[in-house]
Amino acid sequence: MTPKELFLPPQKRYRPVAAQQDLSDEEIAMDWTLSGADRLEIGQYHKNSRLFIAIQLCAIRLYGRFLAEGNTLSPRIISYLNNQLELPPSLVINTPSREATFFEQRKNILDYLGFSKYDDDTQARLQKWLKKAGSARESA
Repeated sequence: MTPKELFLPPQKRYRPVAAQQDLSDEEIAMDWTLSGADRLEIGQYHKNSRLFIAIQLCAIRLYGRFLAEGNTLSPRIISYLNNQLELPPSLVINTPSREATFFEQRKNILDYLGFSKYDDDTQARLQKWLKKAGSARESA
């Protein structure tokens, strides 16, 4: 692993995210509301996968990573997402059975959100931007 990949220790990098269970309606709306564009993107998936995709999309935005286990979410969050997606009520979240499907869905979500790998090109652009921002601050 390169130094760039070590920004989080392994314990934190792979620790499951524990979603809160006792959220207010306002907190659920703030963190779990899908935009029109989100619903269009999710609509491209098979109906059985849409809730799982919505959960992962919101989790990336909220926690910065995917949820390992979506079935640990509050039933109120699941219901809220189902309503937005016009899906029937459900107690179980269908997760992909094939590993290839699981990784393809993750890649598609990251592409949709505009994520990219942190490589040498990205490092150079970031350093250039930081220099420019530092120069602007010094001249102000």
